[in-house]
Amino acid sequence: MKSGATIACFLGILLMLLAGCGARSIPQFEREHLFDLEIGKMENQLDLLLAQGLPYDAATRVRMRDGIFYIANGNANKIMEFTSYGDLLGIVFDPDENPRPVSLQSPREGLAASRRAHSYPFLQTGAIAITNDKTMLVEDRLPPERSIFDDQLDVILNRIVLRFSPSGRVVDYIGQEGIGGTPFPFIHDIHVNRNDEIIVLSRTMTSWLVYWFSADGDARFTVEIALDRLPIPGDETDVVAMLETVVPGFDHTELYLKLNYYRRSHDETTGARSGITMDPSRVYRLDLTTGRYEDFFEVPANRRRVSTFNPFDREEIEFHYELIGVGPGRNLFFLSREMGNSAQLLIQNASGRVVRRRTLTIEDDEIEYSAFSVSPEGILVGLLAWHDVARVVWWRTDRLIGSTS
Repeated sequence: MKSGATIACFLGILLMLLAGCGARSIPQFEREHLFDLEIGKMENQLDLLLAQGLPYDAATRVRMRDGIFYIANGNANKIMEFTSYGDLLGIVFDPDENPRPVSLQSPREGLAASRRAHSYPFLQTGAIAITNDKTMLVEDRLPPERSIFDDQLDVILNRIVLRFSPSGRVVDYIGQEGIGGTPFPFIHDIHVNRNDEIIVLSRTMTSWLVYWFSADGDARFTVEIALDRLPIPGDETDVVAMLETVVPGFDHTELYLKLNYYRRSHDETTGARSGITMDPSRVYRLDLTTGRYEDFFEVPANRRRVSTFNPFDREEIEFHYELIGVGPGRNLFFLSREMGNSAQLLIQNASGRVVRRRTLTIEDDEIEYSAFSVSPEGILVGLLAWHDVARVVWWRTDRLIGSTS
């Protein structure tokens, strides 16, 4: 009996050691649950209803500024504004796709300035950004009769950026040349930097287009990033570059490009191509005042040893980092989804130094929709949606970069 107990104890300790070896000593960083939203079509609900197996028709975005949360619900063509306690402060909604608000009356019926409801005939909302004075910038799509075909880009120009005043009324719209300009191609995202400059990121099949405007909406820079002229490490011929995303700097007039590199491997005996392997990803910094790539850094790999069905058999898996956003102090936020409920947050500065790594809990195996953004304060904000509820959360990452910003 003693011998059996000893063996069992030894096996238990060995299993714990094996499990410990697989999990890196990366501290857990707790998220804070702020408020929940019911799934539905009322003014304080999130419309993420869909037939089983079908994708959502339009994206839902979340932004936070000064503790106020803005959720652009693409399926419902509405933008909702909440306090951190989940109280609905305002809504701009398409009256053809949403019921008349009951908790927020219209301004003509005596609504107080702090609680408002405005209608606008959106065709298809998308990206959203918020300025310092709480002006809302909202992507909308134009009807076919107002769309333009661009022969040079070989795309349809049918996106504009609407500007709504802090009270929720539409002011004007921004196009390629500024106020009232030519529509944009497909909009990937909208950003606002520290100085309230507006950055619109568009994509075509062959390039990314960056439109940079002053706070007043005047055009400053237009940059085309051709996908066939991306920087290659050492000008190697067997490496293919893929541009994953572009994010503007928050403190400076610059762009950060995250590139993934794939190498064509060859059979040593025959010399024939045998497959593709992934090289380390890089982030390049493009200074718009000089028009040059000033520097770059590599994104470290997130490799984890995970158990298979046999607890003694473990294999190393590399998980991919996504660039989520750029916070103050030139801090770049990356998120890597792992197996189960874990994700890894990586914060690097513009020189490539790892500022912080933290483990986050995100129930990827249960969540049906998620969206993330980095606030001007450097807080990671998340919208996590299940089939019956959506949860707005944040991770106080501003405390991790406070001494570096």
